[in-house]
Amino acid sequence: MSALQPHVGIRMGILFPLLLGLAPTRSGAQDDRHPPSAEQLAEIWEKTAALAERLDRLAEVLTPEQRALGDALADVAVFHKAAEWIVRHEEFFEKDSAKWTIEALDRGLERAEQAIGGERPWESAAGGVVRGYRSLVDGSVQPYAVYRPEGLDRSQRVRLDVVLHGRNARLNEVRFIRDHDGKDAPEGLGDRIVLHVYGRGNNAYRWAGETDVFEAIDAVRRTERIDPERIVLRGFSMGGAGAWHLGLHHPSTWAAVEAGAGFSETINYAKQNDLPDYQRKGLHIYDAVDYALNAFNVPMVGYGGEEDPQLQASENLVQALNDLGFTTTTEGLETRAEGINFLRIVGEGMGHRVDPASKAAIDAFLDEHARRGVDYAASRVRFVTYSTRYNRAAWLQVEELLDHYQRATVDAEVDPKVREVAEITTENVAVLAVERQVAEKVRIDGVTLPLADGGGNLLPHTYYRREGETWIVLDYEQSRAVQLNLRTRKHPGLQGPIDDAFMGPFLCVRGTGTPWNPTVHQWAEARLARFAADWNQWMRGELPIKDDTEVTADDFKNSHLILFGDPGSNRVIGQLLPELPVSWTRERVGFVEPNSAADHVPALIVPNPVSLTRYVVLNSGHTFGEDAFRGTNALLFPRLGDHAVFRISDDGEEVVSSGFFDEAWRVKEKLK
Repeated sequence: MSALQPHVGIRMGILFPLLLGLAPTRSGAQDDRHPPSAEQLAEIWEKTAALAERLDRLAEVLTPEQRALGDALADVAVFHKAAEWIVRHEEFFEKDSAKWTIEALDRGLERAEQAIGGERPWESAAGGVVRGYRSLVDGSVQPYAVYRPEGLDRSQRVRLDVVLHGRNARLNEVRFIRDHDGKDAPEGLGDRIVLHVYGRGNNAYRWAGETDVFEAIDAVRRTERIDPERIVLRGFSMGGAGAWHLGLHHPSTWAAVEAGAGFSETINYAKQNDLPDYQRKGLHIYDAVDYALNAFNVPMVGYGGEEDPQLQASENLVQALNDLGFTTTTEGLETRAEGINFLRIVGEGMGHRVDPASKAAIDAFLDEHARRGVDYAASRVRFVTYSTRYNRAAWLQVEELLDHYQRATVDAEVDPKVREVAEITTENVAVLAVERQVAEKVRIDGVTLPLADGGGNLLPHTYYRREGETWIVLDYEQSRAVQLNLRTRKHPGLQGPIDDAFMGPFLCVRGTGTPWNPTVHQWAEARLARFAADWNQWMRGELPIKDDTEVTADDFKNSHLILFGDPGSNRVIGQLLPELPVSWTRERVGFVEPNSAADHVPALIVPNPVSLTRYVVLNSGHTFGEDAFRGTNALLFPRLGDHAVFRISDDGEEVVSSGFFDEAWRVKEKLK
């Protein structure tokens, strides 16, 4: 068995039916596919097995530190995974897909021999190189591609351009390798490196797809000298949607952002007009137009072709800026916003593509602002959020809200010459962090408080909490609790909703005990199986699963626990139930109103009472499924809040209630 299994091991039960020509397609037809011949598939199997054997040998010669980091193995394993996944999901979409798969395996075998011999020439090669990393989310190997210019001075920190690809239903790891590995560097690359993100396929860089962007950047920074102040984000189409999202939600990460076409809101783009209130609230997590104010903190250029319906994405942002009081002026096909570095370009006569003149203007905008870099010490910061998942701009961090999914703003200004007092006004903010070096004092909503001090507090931020109509400074112990995320209130990275658990390391836990209700247990088992299939195909990883009897103290510490079953069948549910905000007995279950436990099941997300830095989730994977993944990526929004109750029957499942916990993770009233 390969040292990399279960994450990248070939499944014989899938391969052999294919070899015999017996495997049905998911759609029931193969009109749009080009399955390999028996000879090609046999060669794929032979070389995949050979590569697995070499990966085992490579693992033996690496140091413990190299094995722990994982990159040295992942740079080879990514070719093994590409072959496995294309066979597993029958993704031979192109007439040359089988040929490309064999070529990828040959490249992996060559790389494995080099690495076993202590050489890794691809780490400094010019042009396009596909590499891999092991994700902290699920332990899977994920690919990315870097382009380096000839003669790059590796002693100097350089600019990094992060490129997000558009939607491509035929994209898989083999195609990604074919598109990038061994390709020439683009002209005019200069002294920068370009990162092409795989993003776990087609998901508009949401959920684990968003995490992939930052994990790929971290992987590049492990072997390249990247200037963190000169990272540029670029994307077109689905990649443009990702750039609108990541650019405005993480404004102080990027020196500049290019968002081409794409979408910036959900209801109109995805025709979702009839949504329940809890789903409408969830739209505030990703709708980039809601975060338009953050363009104040990051230079952005938005593009759309004159004849492209996706021009609407940038039109939405221009309108949102107007609604916020920013004046925009249009000259020809360019629109600029006064007081901020926002440029909107329309490609004359263009459909869903970029014309040369627009590209030149976009490149000039990005180059200008990349030279300046991120302004971490900006004299003024204007920031908006609806969730503590997105909480930082320059020297400010929003640590807690008064009410999630309501608009929260911070407007802060300091005299850059004097830096005596930072004037700050807030709305819907409960806890705020300010970097100490910004000024000597702060005045928050009219309350003057110390900032910099000469004491022994070495924390980089001072933390403030709203108390009624005033603000107070948190003491050292309170501040440490904030810094270490040891809180029982919603805060960055632990604020829900259910889908949020799958942006970080998680472990699904299967119940093996005697269920209170066999029908409920059977439903939970089917739900876990469905989540595993969706995760494998659409998020490109093996779902981490353990039996409840095998869960360890380290699992509680290191992973969000996703528990399936009921308090009888799943011992971890039974263990945690007294501390969870749900009433669940053999007879009834619910959050506010009781329901029959015979045909109702709860789902929820809360901080794990045994490990406050991790979530516990009941009976839910992603709250959307295959239909959303196959449709427009704008459909990947939460279908549930923090909690829900399902009614189950022979006809399926029905959501009878869903909602959000308050900021202290409580329901509005307890069941008696």
